[in-house]
Amino acid sequence: MAQITRQQELVHLRVSRGERRALLQIVERLEPLVDESQWARPRAYQDQEDETEFQRLVGTDLADSRAADLAQVRETLESDQRILLTSDSAMAWLRALNLLRLALAERLGIAADGWEDGFSLQEHRRPPLATLHLLSWVQEGLIEALGD
Repeated sequence: MAQITRQQELVHLRVSRGERRALLQIVERLEPLVDESQWARPRAYQDQEDETEFQRLVGTDLADSRAADLAQVRETLESDQRILLTSDSAMAWLRALNLLRLALAERLGIAADGWEDGFSLQEHRRPPLATLHLLSWVQEGLIEALGD
């Protein structure tokens, strides 16, 4: 089972080869959902004219940042090296995992807390809910390690 610990200034994500492959497959399968998600282009203004200007000014930067975070996670998982994350790279992982979780939740129609009660235990153990739980677990582990 994967472990997430802090080693001085680095966060160490210990995963087996199989867990690494599974995480990489999850990233690859969910990444296209991010671009289709409402979370890919968050609204900053109610007024459409202001929103259009906001998107013109920062929309490309947000997309580039999103793509860089997802690429960093993908590249780390593709490597055979130990996964040691600096605080900056751990934050990139957190942002990427959050986007993946939000995009998957949107696809599943999950929009509010308490959603877990609407599914059976068997449904929680199978994809896609198991995927959502795994991403949440990794994200929570990173947050805890960064807080240590």
